[in-house]
Amino acid sequence: MKEKTPKKNPCEIKEKESKNEKAKEIVGLRHNGKCGIIFDFPVELGYHCPVCKYKTVIKGNFDERLEWSEYNGFIWCSVCNKDYPSAFCMPDMDRAIDIYLDCVKEAKKSYQNN
Repeated sequence: MKEKTPKKNPCEIKEKESKNEKAKEIVGLRHNGKCGIIFDFPVELGYHCPVCKYKTVIKGNFDERLEWSEYNGFIWCSVCNKDYPSAFCMPDMDRAIDIYLDCVKEAKKSYQNN
């Protein structure tokens, strides 16, 4: 009998490699970087990876694939290894529009201060 080759887990957490120089140039890096205190993770605020198909709560625990990106207004998915604009990660379109406008407002303010 032939042995089955174990399938790779698609939800395996990857080391962060995503780099988006255009996002860095346009929206800049978050002020807190990795030293800030995170009170709420993206999933706890209703964000969902726009590409992955998964349940946000598994056995009473939140799925941990999403993190706040190093780029302002972005969220990083550890499975896709991509940084997405946070508005793309909000299934509720009304909230997505508000998030998008808040991000543009912050980017404008940051640009004017430089």
